[in-house]
Amino acid sequence: MKKLAFLASLPLMLGAASAYAIPASYGTATHDTTAWQELADAPNGDSYGVSWTTDGGASWGRNDLTVGQTVQFKFNVHKQNVGTHYADLMKAWIDWDQNGVFDASDEIAYGEHKLDDFEHVQGMWQAPTNPDFSFFSSEYTLTNSDVGDFWLRAIVTCTHSITNMYGGSWGDQWTPTYTGNYQNLMTPTGHYYQGETEEWKISVHSVPEPTTFALLGLGLVGLVARKRVK
Repeated sequence: MKKLAFLASLPLMLGAASAYAIPASYGTATHDTTAWQELADAPNGDSYGVSWTTDGGASWGRNDLTVGQTVQFKFNVHKQNVGTHYADLMKAWIDWDQNGVFDASDEIAYGEHKLDDFEHVQGMWQAPTNPDFSFFSSEYTLTNSDVGDFWLRAIVTCTHSITNMYGGSWGDQWTPTYTGNYQNLMTPTGHYYQGETEEWKISVHSVPEPTTFALLGLGLVGLVARKRVK
């Protein structure tokens, strides 16, 4: 199932949002179920899992960005059920070079949540002791060369979904062939069975001239659009 949502910054763009679709050149990442992991900030009642900060983590949001800001991305994961797999995985990319594909140089974050480290009682429908956790990107200081629109894709899934993609068996999740290689095996496209994908269009603006600020008042910060795939 696909769900499309989009945000408009207030006050000037109220009601003016329009749907964005990621270009076909980026390919797709699909899933069948979010029963064991999804991108969401459940403790704060936010069904979206991707956000970013420009103030060192004091606040997190989804506003447009401006040259000179230092940005860091956060990826919140929520689990409804523990499961019995080896680990939950998260990986994210931004097409910084705007070449229309996500490649290795676009990776901005990766993380593993090993069930044995956080859940003493495991089971397919077992309620988790630690249902919410986060992964973070490095910090990026934006320059004039970053002005423009960029696509971000974040994927959360499980290790069983990875072994399935490569023709492995259930028990392969715990073998060195996979445990030391999940980061490389997790690609920005494919069918992952479990988990969820979020896609965001992020705009970086140049610093307006003082006269521009006077004309626009308290801030036109544009649109942020996202596409969520379940």
